Amino acid sequence: MISRIQIQNFRSVRKIDLELGRLNVVVGSNGCGKSNIYKGIQLLSAAAEGRFSSHLSDEGGLENVMWSGQFNAAAGEPRRLALSCQADDFDYEMQIGFPDKLPYPTHFALDAVFKEENIWVGKVGRRPSANVLHRKNSAAFLVDVDGHKTAYTDAVYENESIFGHLGEPHKYPEISLVRETMRKWRFYHEFDVSKKSSLRTPSVGHRSPVLFSDGANLAAAFQTIIEIGDAELLTEILADAFPECSFYCENEHSLFAMKMRRKGVLRPLLASEMSDGTLRFLCLAVALLSPRPPSFFALNEPENSLHPLLLPALAKLIVESSRYSQIWLTSHSPELAELIAGHTAFHLYELENGDGETVIKHRS
Repeated sequence: MISRIQIQNFRSVRKIDLELGRLNVVVGSNGCGKSNIYKGIQLLSAAAEGRFSSHLSDEGGLENVMWSGQFNAAAGEPRRLALSCQADDFDYEMQIGFPDKLPYPTHFALDAVFKEENIWVGKVGRRPSANVLHRKNSAAFLVDVDGHKTAYTDAVYENESIFGHLGEPHKYPEISLVRETMRKWRFYHEFDVSKKSSLRTPSVGHRSPVLFSDGANLAAAFQTIIEIGDAELLTEILADAFPECSFYCENEHSLFAMKMRRKGVLRPLLASEMSDGTLRFLCLAVALLSPRPPSFFALNEPENSLHPLLLPALAKLIVESSRYSQIWLTSHSPELAELIAGHTAFHLYELENGDGETVIKHRS
């Protein structure tokens, strides 16, 4: 379980230190920086997946995500983005900056490069004790399977994490375990429920214990829960949310389609006829009740486009999921936080933005 997340110089976050529990809820007004923390955590996972540069480019590149407030250059403060996470058995951190000035012209002067990267394992006190990865720029030293600290001689690209270079994971088992842990975190922010969305049309399905981040395999993932997951809980949650409806997956020549029966309607309703909120709640239910739950879920504003009457069922769904996965949840809805509190205790962070900086207004 992740016990601490630290983010520095990322978008509106100048410096923030967050202690995490099993279930964590972050609230605050629009523009306070909730999504920036979510995206910072997602960037950690992207590094573990070996796609740090492409993910950062999708966010606008380092120049746009770097803290744009004042740096204390006179005190030697480097202009760096720093992200770290501390778990029960490891601590990972990375420091990202701009390339050093080169003596020749280049179009890549604003590329993000890894200035430092570290992994500690074997927790003693607050920080784990054994440094199994220590990297400065392109020079990296790793502890191998025999416990020897050696220079990593393969080419290390400065714009990617060391995780993307480990071709022989058995040689560095502790580092590989950290990579596998972080790359399996799941993030859900927006589901494409537009009229032309693949969620609304039948598609070829296969057994799917994990819902895609965009929800595109909804029907197959739904049916997977029905056959090998907690079908009873899924049915119960959906009945709470839509008391006069029932949902099922239909397979016609390997084309999977979500359908809904509604009291008083003589034919099943197709996914193309379902409301945006109905489809979005279906995606959340299928994602959170995965038969293969991850160690860590991050949800960004799951209540968007949902009617307030759906919030009690959403709260119950989140609490049930937290029995198997650690959850990080950002929300605009104080009501959702109150409904969750009616089921279980959780860590609450209320954020605000002052002079362009995200700060913690209240925590409990």
